[in-house]
Amino acid sequence: MTKRYVGIVAAPGAPDALAKKIKKDLPDILAEHFEEDYEWEVEVFVDPLTNYAELTKELFQKTEKYYSENDWDYTMFITDLPIYHNDHITVIDLNEKTEVGVVSLPAYGWPPNKKGILDTIVTLITSVQADNDRDEAARDDTGRDSLVSAFSPYFKTSRLHYDSDYREETGSEHSIYQIDDNLRGYLRLVSGMSWANNPFNMLRILSGVVALAFATGAFSMMFSTMWNLSNIFSTWRLLAVSLLAVTGMVTWIIISHNLWETREQEADIRFLKLYNGATLLTLLISLVFYFIVLYLMFLTAGLVLLPPDYILRNIGEEEVGIRFYLELAWFATSLSTVVASIGASVQDKSIIQESTYGYRHRFRLQNKEKD
Repeated sequence: MTKRYVGIVAAPGAPDALAKKIKKDLPDILAEHFEEDYEWEVEVFVDPLTNYAELTKELFQKTEKYYSENDWDYTMFITDLPIYHNDHITVIDLNEKTEVGVVSLPAYGWPPNKKGILDTIVTLITSVQADNDRDEAARDDTGRDSLVSAFSPYFKTSRLHYDSDYREETGSEHSIYQIDDNLRGYLRLVSGMSWANNPFNMLRILSGVVALAFATGAFSMMFSTMWNLSNIFSTWRLLAVSLLAVTGMVTWIIISHNLWETREQEADIRFLKLYNGATLLTLLISLVFYFIVLYLMFLTAGLVLLPPDYILRNIGEEEVGIRFYLELAWFATSLSTVVASIGASVQDKSIIQESTYGYRHRFRLQNKEKD
C-alpha cells in the first residue's frame, strides 16, 4: 500500500483548531475519492507567520519553504488573513508549479463551515492529482470551471470567479479563486474575521464583569423605584435603554483598551476598515451573549426573590404577571450593563487586545523585527 502525505500549515487559534478537526476525517474521505490503494497520513503544523496581517509576500514565501523542506505529496495552508488580489477578496490561491494551496478562512464568512473547508481541501487535492494524470497539452479551463462550481455552494451570497496571476515571491503562476469586494463581500470577510477573533473567548474573559453587573443589579431590584420604572416604561423605551447601554459598553471597552485602529497604526485604509469592522462585530457578538446571560440571571432572581403580593403593595397595580418580571429583568440588565462597562476597563488588557486583528498584527510584527 502506497503512503500519501498531506501537510496542513495553519495559523494559531481558530485555523489551528479547525485543522485539527479536519485531520481526523481527511484520510477516510480522501480514500473514498481515489481508486488507488493509498494510505493517507495528515500532519498539522502551526505557524504564526500565516497570521501576519497583510504580509502576504512572506506568507507565499513561507509556502515555498514548507514545500521544499517537507516530503509531502500535498501541502495546504489555512490562514485567517484577509487576502486581496486585484481588488478582489481571495478565497483560495493555488501555486501551479508547487501545487501548494492557500485557503483564506475569513472569506468563508461566519462561521467557516468545517465541511466547507474539508471539501475545499479534498477538491483541491483531487483536482491537482487529475491535472498530474493529464498531459500538459490536455489541460484547459474546464478543470478551473469545475472547481468554481464545486466551491460555489459555500458562497451563495457572493459570486465566486477564477483568475490567474504570476507571483514574484514564488516565481510561478497562481490559480486564484475570489469573490467581489462589494458590500456582501466585505460583510462576509468581516464576519469571518470576527469568528477568528473568537468572541466567545472574550465573553469568558468578561465573566468577572457579569458578576459585578449582577451584584449591582440584584441589589437595585430590591427597591420599588426600579419596579415602577420598568412597569411604566414602554417596550420602545426599554429597547432604547438597552441599545444605549450596549453601545456605551462597546465604546468604553474600545477606548479603555485602545482597540480602535488609526491611520498612524495602519497605513492601508482597506485593512483599517476590516480591522475596525471585525473589532466592532466581535464585541457586539460577545455583548449580545453577555446581555442574554445576564438577563436570564435577573429573570430568575426576580421570580425567586420578589413575591407578587409584596410588589402589588408598592406599584399600585391590580395584578402582577410574567410580563412584569420580564420587563424588570430587561431594565435591570440594561442599567447594570452601564455599571459593568466600568468594570470592563479593569480587565486584563492583553487578553482582550489579543482578540483583535490589529493588536495581533502589531505584536507579531514587533516580534518578527526583533528576530
